[in-house]
Order: sequence, then C-alpha cells, then structure tokens
Amino acid sequence: MRRCANASRRRDRPTCASRSTRPRCSTPSIVSCCPPTLARDPTTIEGLRTLRLGSSMVLLAVSYYLAARLGLGFRFQDSQIGVVWPANAVLLAALLLTPTRRWWVVLVATALAHAVAVASVTPAWRAAWQIAGNALFITSTALVLRRVPGLPLTFETRRQVFAYSAIAFVLPALYAFTTPAFVRALFHLELAPGSTLATTLLRVTLSNATVLLLVAPVVLLWAQFPVHRLKELSARRLWEAGAVVLSVLAVGMVAFGTGPEIAVGVPLLWVFPPLLWVAVRFGPVGASTALLGVAALSVWGTARQLGPFVLMTHADRVLSLQLFWIVMCTPVMLLAAVIWERERVEDALQAHRTQLAHLTRVATAGELSSSLAHELRQPLTAILANAEAAQVLLTRDGVDLREVRAILEDIAEQDKFAANVIGRLRSLLEKEEPHFEMLAMETTVGDALALSRGTVERSGVQVETQIAPGLPRVRGDPVQLLQVVLNLVVNGCESMSATPAPDRRLRLRVARQDSEYVEVLIADSGTGLPQGREDRVFEPFFTTKKTGLGLGLAIGRSIVSAHGGRLWGENNLLRGATFHLLLPMDHANDGPTAADRHRR
Repeated sequence: MRRCANASRRRDRPTCASRSTRPRCSTPSIVSCCPPTLARDPTTIEGLRTLRLGSSMVLLAVSYYLAARLGLGFRFQDSQIGVVWPANAVLLAALLLTPTRRWWVVLVATALAHAVAVASVTPAWRAAWQIAGNALFITSTALVLRRVPGLPLTFETRRQVFAYSAIAFVLPALYAFTTPAFVRALFHLELAPGSTLATTLLRVTLSNATVLLLVAPVVLLWAQFPVHRLKELSARRLWEAGAVVLSVLAVGMVAFGTGPEIAVGVPLLWVFPPLLWVAVRFGPVGASTALLGVAALSVWGTARQLGPFVLMTHADRVLSLQLFWIVMCTPVMLLAAVIWERERVEDALQAHRTQLAHLTRVATAGELSSSLAHELRQPLTAILANAEAAQVLLTRDGVDLREVRAILEDIAEQDKFAANVIGRLRSLLEKEEPHFEMLAMETTVGDALALSRGTVERSGVQVETQIAPGLPRVRGDPVQLLQVVLNLVVNGCESMSATPAPDRRLRLRVARQDSEYVEVLIADSGTGLPQGREDRVFEPFFTTKKTGLGLGLAIGRSIVSAHGGRLWGENNLLRGATFHLLLPMDHANDGPTAADRHRR
C-alpha cells in the first residue's frame, strides 16, 4: 500500500504534542516558534490595527483642536473670518497620508475636534456649516492633489510646485462662495464695518490660500520625513542648520521686531537671503519650515505693533501680511524644487556615467581576454611542470631537499605572478562607487602596461617608459584612472596595425607639469587623428575602428574632468598621435577639489 509522501513529512514535522522534538529558538524572542504565534492570529492582527488607527485618530483630533484654537486667535477685527486657519492644513495632510477608504474616520475625528474647539465662540448652526464646508473643501483639494500633482507630494519637482500653487489659489476662490461669511454678507446679514462683498470674498480666499501655501507643506513634509535621516546628518550639516536658524531669527527680529519707522523698505528684504540659503541647501523641507518661521515672526511683530505692517489700518495690515506670505512662498518653494530636481538629475547622470564606465571596462577586459589567458597559461604550465618534477623527486631514495625547496620557491613565484594578473583584472571589473584616494600615477601606468602586455606583444609594439623620480601623488579613483590609461595604451597599439613592424613604438612618460599637475603622456606612431578635427575623437560613438562603440575616449575625458584634470590629443609632426593626461596634485591643506564634489 503506497503512503503519501506529504503524510510522511507531516509525521516527521515537530508538533506541539511532541515536546521533546520541538525546535528551540537560537535567540530569545517574544514570539515562540510553536504553536502559531499570537502575532499571526487574524483576530490579534485586526485588534492591533484598530488600536493603531484609534491612537492615530486621537492624535489627529488633538492636533486639529490645537490648530483650530490657534486659528481663532487670528481673526479679522469684528469678523468671523480667520486670518489663517491652520486646522485645514492638518486635515489636508491627514487625508493625503490616509487611504481613501478610511477618510470617513479622519473626517469624523476632525469634525468632533472642530465642534469642541469653536463651541464657546461660534453658534451651533455656524459650526455645523463650517464643518461641512471645510470637509467638502479639503476633501476636494485632496482628490485634486492626488490626481494632478500626484502622490507622494514632496515638492521636489517644478511640476508639483506649479500644480500645487495653482490649486492653492483656484480651489479657495471657489470655496469662498459657499462660506457663511460670504453668503450672509451677500444677503446683508453679516458685514463688518467698512467691508464690502468683494473684500469679504478676498479675505476668505486669501485665508484659505495662505493655509495651503504656508502651513500645509510643512505639516505634510515633516509627516513624511524619515526620522533616521536626522540621525545620519553630519556635524557640519548640523552646524549649518543651526546657522540657518540663527540667521532667520536674527533677520526676522530686525525686520519685524523693530519700530515701524525703522522696519520699512530695506529691512523687509533682508529675510530673503536666509530663505534662499535654506532653499538651496536644505530643499523643500527646510524651505517650507523657514517660510513658516518667517511668517510666525511677522505675526509676532505685528501683534506687538512692531514691524513694517503696523502703519496701515487693521484690515490693510492683515491683507498686507497675507500677500507678503504668498509672495514669499511660491518663489522660494519653486527654487528649492529646481535645485533639488537638478541635484537628483546630476546624481542620476553620475550613476549612469559610472555604469557606462564599468561596461566599458568589461568590454576592454573582453578584448584583452585572449591575451590574459595566454599570460595565465604560462605560470600555470610552469606550476604544473614543477609540481610533476617534485613528485618524481619524492619517489626517489635520498631526496635532495635543496632541489625540492627550489621547485617550491619557483611554484610560489609563478603563483604570485598569476595572482597579480587576476588581481589587476578583478580591480578593472569591480563595480563600485567612485572611491577617491591618494595614489601614484606611476603605479597606475605599471598596472595598465601589465594588463595590456598580451596586446602589446601580439601587436609587435616596443614600449618605452620614462618616469620622473619623486613624483607627487594625485587624488583620484584608482580603478577609473587605470581604465583611462589602459584605454589609451590599447588604442595606441591598435592604431599602429598599418605601421611597419620596426617602427611600432609606444612611448609613455610620467612627469610634473608646472607646479600643479602630474602629466601622463602616451605617444604612438600610428595613423594619427583626423586632421583639423583632433578633438572629435572624444565625441561619443565616434570611432575609426571596424569594431567598437567609440565610447572609450568620451568616457575617459568625463572621468578625467571629474578628477579636476584634462585629457586631449594632438598629432605628431611625423607620424602618430600624442595624448596628454593632466591630473592635479594632491594638496592636503587645500579645500575640496572637483574629485571631492563627486563623492556624494
């Protein structure tokens, strides 16, 4: 009778009833190995999710309540219209960070918080109207933001900033027609002294627009910001952040904390240099936070009858504040997005260059494979012959230990030679981020000649090297510079295929150039460069070979440029071409070089 293999496996599996065969965990754990853990129990998982959702909603309700109480303190004189209503920013961020199927929970939590916050100052009918209107307005805004700029909303692209700014003006203007303040003013039931229907509409629109432009980005960006990035900040970055905060506070105190007769005109413009600084260096998160800080300082100064906005009437004062915030927000956030977007493009371009350089190295190694195989065959053959000779010696009586020792030393020497060949090839094929260090160019030239030895011998080229003594070191990536020199050597050998064998000479010289550079000169006696268009050989996909992509010299020049050097070629007077590779010497006490800027 056949037995099911699965049944056999089930019988062999440890069960809870068999305590002696129960597997023991190698490390302490809250969750046991057997039976099925509580963490995998569907009921427990659902309970934990409910608890997490409930705690999040409590935190949201408290945040909304505090933001609403803060907004009640900033209202137009003799009016129910708030200068700014930060509670809407909290609601918008919550909706954008919550799946749409749970929006009803967010709306219920904020509705209760709103009712409690305004209960002492607002009639019940007006509070209900505000709750319904705010829910409709912010929900519509969240849906439009999900569709137009798209999520996640990071403000790291110009498209997102432009789209968000447009939405922040259009939707508040449409929503203003449904607010209690405008509807009651339309029927002359509620109109502040000196106000008109147009001013009421403008106040409501700007009140909601400033919230979306000024407060919502801060709440949203910090809610999405990964905490671990704060722990990864370097000490230099933290000092710079502290300097930015101090500069914003200092300039804000001068612009908004002095008397109106002083803080007019020029002092108000002083707030922009720190804002530009933080936008360039700290991106959208830093820019939005600094903008909110400047806005808070302007409110603080105006409330104490200080700063440039107190020389106007109360209504004009508030309107000027709102317009000042709007004028600040959009350009600064747009600048931060442009800088951030450009840096990401540069990083992506650098990654593509690194990838392309690696592929070129792999292609070069493929071209040298036959030569490298020949180089490895020689030491391996010698090792095999020596090992067989040692075996023969050991079978004889009276073994000559000196001869065996000599054989073993020869085996070790040949093994080291083969290991060096493999090591150079491995370093050429490594795929790593650029790593800059101090290195000697004479070593790089020697490694390039060792890797290209097979190509040189097969081409019948005589190599002449001239290396000046006491050369200073350069700072660079050893693999990338090896790639550049190796490509120049291989190109020089291949260019002499039509040259008579006795005239095939490749000359390499490493020497100082002035007091700032080390020069590697590689001259051949081949066909030379296109007359009058010598620099064209550095264009991508330009090649004079029957095979090849024409990327070697183009990538080589980009690598040298990233090291702060130069690479160019010129024709010789009689025959062939000469390539010049200039690299800056390493100065330990100097500032960051071009190489350092690519170590990000």
